[in-house]
Amino acid sequence: MSEQVTVYVRAGDPTCAAALQYLTQRGVEHRVRDILTDPSASAILLGRLGRVTVPAFQIGERLIVGFDPVQLARFLPRPEGEAGPSVSFGAGVRTVTAAIAAAHGLPAAYGVEVGPVREGSPATVAGVRPGDVITAIGAYTLTGGEAQFRTAVSARHPGDSMAITVWRDAASQDLAVQFPAEPDPEPTPSV
Repeated sequence: MSEQVTVYVRAGDPTCAAALQYLTQRGVEHRVRDILTDPSASAILLGRLGRVTVPAFQIGERLIVGFDPVQLARFLPRPEGEAGPSVSFGAGVRTVTAAIAAAHGLPAAYGVEVGPVREGSPATVAGVRPGDVITAIGAYTLTGGEAQFRTAVSARHPGDSMAITVWRDAASQDLAVQFPAEPDPEPTPSV
């Protein structure tokens, strides 16, 4: 049995609407509690947070405030029976340390440095090169290093895209990674 997901929202709020759409697209069963029409929803948030802030996601006993798809993907239950087709970025990455940041001219240690990039992979097609530093996924700065990056990729499904920002030659570039809708066919052994 998967954990119950409850979403605290305010009707008419665009961020709340985007959060609900995200859950629906991912097939995550959830209960919606509107703080404008459900006084106990406001009381729960006030009691747990000391303020009423939406959207907020209660997953089991955990309460996540704000709509951050990367963070949510770590804690949301997968729909029943979904092991799901997985996607591959197609490049090795490692967490940026202070030394790596200094070598690339970054102001602080954040992001992941790209290592070998597999030929024909989504990373290659997007224009990612070895030595690039991926500093952000969408609007979110990559402060959690390799673990956060892998979580973000694992939250994607075939056919999804992922906006990334790379640091290359002391400048930021925005790239779009497109994961193929059809996974690569398994090579058949020759007899």
